[in-house]
Amino acid sequence: MSHSVEKHLAVPPTAYDREIRRFVPGYDALLDEVIDALREHLPPRPARVIDLGAGTGALSERILRTLPHLHMVALDADPEMLKRAASRLAPVGARVELKIGSFREPLPRVQAAVASLSLHHVHDPRDKRDLYRNILASLDPGGVLVNADAMTPGPEALAAPLRRRWAAHLVSNGDTQARAFERFVEWSIQDRYYGIDEELAMMRNAGFAEIDVRWRVGPMAVVVARKHA
Repeated sequence: MSHSVEKHLAVPPTAYDREIRRFVPGYDALLDEVIDALREHLPPRPARVIDLGAGTGALSERILRTLPHLHMVALDADPEMLKRAASRLAPVGARVELKIGSFREPLPRVQAAVASLSLHHVHDPRDKRDLYRNILASLDPGGVLVNADAMTPGPEALAAPLRRRWAAHLVSNGDTQARAFERFVEWSIQDRYYGIDEELAMMRNAGFAEIDVRWRVGPMAVVVARKHA
């Protein structure tokens, strides 16, 4: 399955790292939480981690620089984004493998998988459950998935306040109120944000044994799911 970030967000790969901070509240804290989860759940020895939807390599770079015992597989379906990642990750190239492909295809064997703002591209709940099964199959026993993404509940009474908080972030970064809400409609063509309860249910149905919501700020959350040891 191909995917073009430039077509989806109207942002070229060269501007993505700047623009994503305009779009996503708490972006840097989100990535830091993923790294903290890996530090806490992986033993301090060499391990292989796959970055699902690696984009420009921002998360992979942070992981490699912060946790020197880890090796990364940076997977993305967008060749242009992966070219950007290749340039960014060149200084740590010996510890990273760049791979073009879909995270719904068979994945390499790893001790952990991370995803930052990428799994929301899967719309259908059955496909999302199957994706989690695919990730689970790639993990060694005791391995972990750390998923950082937008998660908004289905009921409008619960979702509306989170959208308003998200819109306020967009307005503080230059959008009008109307434009902020237009973005949500545009993004919904390719994106689907499930509620945390739905995400946990799909993970459990896929076979993950232990699941924790370890961080949440407004519409953004980080979930850790472990495979049976």
